Order: sequence, then C-alpha cells, then structure tokens
Amino acid sequence: MRVALVVFFAGVTLAGCASSPKTPVGSVASSPESFESPEFAKLGLRFPLLERRLPNGLKVLIVQDSTVPVVSYQTWVNVGSVDESFGLSGIAHLFEHLMFKDSEKYGPRAFFNQLESRGAVVNAFTTRDYTVFYETMVPPLLPVAISLEADRLANLKIDAETLYTERHVVFEERKLRTENSPDGRMQEAVWSLVFKSHPYRAPVIGYEEDLKRMEVTDLTTFFKANYQPGNVTVVVVGDVKADSVFSMIEKAYGGIPGTPRKPRNIPREAVQSEARRVELQDQIATEKITIAYPSTSAAESDTYALDVLSNILFVGSSSRTHRQLVEENRIASGIGGVNYTPLFPGVFLASATLRAGHSASEFENGFESMIKEIQSNGVTEREIRNAVRQLTVQTVDSVRTGQGLANLIGTVDAIFGDPMRFKEDLTKYSRVTNADIIRVAKNYLTPEKKNVVTMVPTTGRATQ
Repeated sequence: MRVALVVFFAGVTLAGCASSPKTPVGSVASSPESFESPEFAKLGLRFPLLERRLPNGLKVLIVQDSTVPVVSYQTWVNVGSVDESFGLSGIAHLFEHLMFKDSEKYGPRAFFNQLESRGAVVNAFTTRDYTVFYETMVPPLLPVAISLEADRLANLKIDAETLYTERHVVFEERKLRTENSPDGRMQEAVWSLVFKSHPYRAPVIGYEEDLKRMEVTDLTTFFKANYQPGNVTVVVVGDVKADSVFSMIEKAYGGIPGTPRKPRNIPREAVQSEARRVELQDQIATEKITIAYPSTSAAESDTYALDVLSNILFVGSSSRTHRQLVEENRIASGIGGVNYTPLFPGVFLASATLRAGHSASEFENGFESMIKEIQSNGVTEREIRNAVRQLTVQTVDSVRTGQGLANLIGTVDAIFGDPMRFKEDLTKYSRVTNADIIRVAKNYLTPEKKNVVTMVPTTGRATQ
C-alpha cells in the first residue's frame, strides 16, 4: 500500500480496501506500544498511537509528540465522490465549502476569526474516498478548534442562499482547474475513459449540470447520512496530553447522535478488453499525452510490485522514461507517472509533454517498447534496490511533521480501518523481486487495457 500525494492525476489521496476489527465502544484500543513499528524504529521514528471510540461511534486517534509546540487536528469524514448518487456529482466537494459557512454557535467566518487570525493554518480537501478538514496550530488553540469542529458537525446551517453562493464558487473553481486548464481537462478525460460504470468516473469537483440541479433537500439528506460521529474519525498529533484531549473531545462531541458507518457496496469495474483513446484540443504549444491502465487497490498484494515498477519508470532523472525519452531520444520535455491506488482499484498512469516537432504517438510507441522490454527481461536488482530506498525516504519524509503524520494515519484508517496498517509497507516493498515486476507488467500493462488521452494544439485535428 503506497501513500502518496498525486496532485496532477488525482488530488490528495491514499490507498487501501480492507477493515480491521472494531474497537469496543468507549474503550482504549490497546497500549500505545502495540502500534509502534520496528521498521520505523530502525529509522529513528517512534509514534505510539492511542485510540478511543465514543459511544456515538466517533473514533479518536492521538499521537503525543512534544518535539515542537504545535498540534495538528484533523477531521476525517468517510465520504467522497464515490458515495454520490447519480446526478449529484460534486456534492461531497461542495460540503468542503459549506462546512466553513454558518453554524449555530459560532456563525460565519468563525474559523478565520477564531483560528486563522491567530496564526493557525486551516483548510480542507476532498478525494474520491473521503473528505478532510484540518487545523495546524499552537496547543492553546486546540480547545477552540475542537469546539468549532464539533459545532459544525452538529449544527451546520444549510439554506438556499448558502447553496447559491457556494455553488457559484465551485463553478469558478471548476473553470479554473478543469475547463480552462489543459491538464485538468486531460485528467477528467482519463478517469471517464478508464471507468465506465464505477463512480470513480465522475470528477471530484462534479459536473456543472449536476451542481445546478442540487437543492437544499439534497444537501440536508447528504449531510445527515454522512456528517455524523459514526462516520467520522478525529486525528490529533502533536504537543498534547492524550487524556486531556480525549476529555475535551468527549465533552464537545459526546452529545451528537451517531449511527454505524454503512458499508460501501460498489461493484468492481468490468475488465477492460480493448484499448480506448480520445483526442482533445487546446491552446497549447506542444502535444501532451496520458496513458492509463486499470490498476489495483492498495489492499491487493500486486500493489507493492506496481509501486516499485512505477518508481523505476518515473521517479528522478535516473528513471527509465527520463533517461530514454527525455535525455537520449529527446521526445519529451517532461514526464511523470504513478501507480495510483485508492479504496477501489485505481490506475497506473504515465504522462508527458512533448518537445516541439514530436508527436504523442512517438511517446506512446517509445513507452510501449519500454514496457515490452520489462515484460521480457525485467529490471535490474540495482533498480529495485534504488526504488525501495526512494519509497522508504518518501514514507519517512511524510511523517516527520505532525500534519504529515496525522495525514498518513488518517488516510490509512479511512481506507483500511486500521490506522497503523502502513507500518509493514517497508518490509513488503523490500520483498519485491524481478519476477514480481515481470508478472505485474504482463498482467496489467497490456495493449488491450490501455487508455490513451492526447491533446494537440488548436491548429491540429481533434476528435473531442
């Protein structure tokens, strides 16, 4: 299971697809020592984690770390675009905006007035699988953050005026990030090409026609079903005392009614049996291309080999694609790629911006030849070792700050139900062999499973 920030392709995300036994109501999950990882301890990282669940279902995860006088408070709501009803795409992301509006106790602009104006960092993000609200601040502001978060969870005000205002904010955001962005248009096209029945097909920001048809009743129904303690996890990392934090959270959230989290019964996307492609047109200087193959969820064992292969292909100036297609053949000016594995099976992606005088088809042919070479002969042991080392560094770097650690714990918990599931990742990466690389390349990166989105300058021919 790889934890990554995939900005171009998918927004902030993490991967996985399983759940562990539930913690008894109102109890501590286990001693903090049981959550420590030998793999991370060898690297000088220790973060014993405490877990408690309130009677209304709210899950609380705390890591005490007094290294610096800062605390990260994150609210993980287990709802994303994958949970949206047909015709209501974008409603999960819309709530990312609505949650900063009016609530019963504090009113509008409360997070700015109470936290940001006093130096805190306040923000939120929405993915296909979950929505997250977070504050990073000095410890004295923590009681304020807890009170603010509990109030909007219990007493968010939703009315026609707020819907009208925030919907138009999202319209402008969509224009900026998608409609007027070549990369944004390609990203949206890739997901709709790979997924034909699965809800991952729809963009997180939603379609404008769906946003226009939303009514207040749609919002209140969505909020009642998803924004309740049984569907929320609070993660706190930093200079805190766990008992004190548990007490404050129980006082603030304990009276909010909660119900058990409903299972997500979403059928798997059908196996792709033939290549798909689409060509776009925009005001760009040179051609662009993205190639996508259906991949795994993080819960699947093949994810580790695909992550290592992705690293070998795309990460750094010594990667195969950079050496061959940027430096040697000079086909592309820039290349990127990732094995993106969210809650449900995701995508293995490769993208490139071509140099002047070169076409997307040249990159596609060169990349396909590279994949065939790996399918036949594999990679070197040195490449595997370097990839595992880089993946280790990425993971370690992601947990060196309180916010980074809270983000990692929250994401893994939101997907797996086990906040420390990632602790065995480094060992699993180290077990990847050349035979594994060959096998996953043959199984996943095949011509009939290829999805190709190209973009040509406006003077070129376009099929869409």
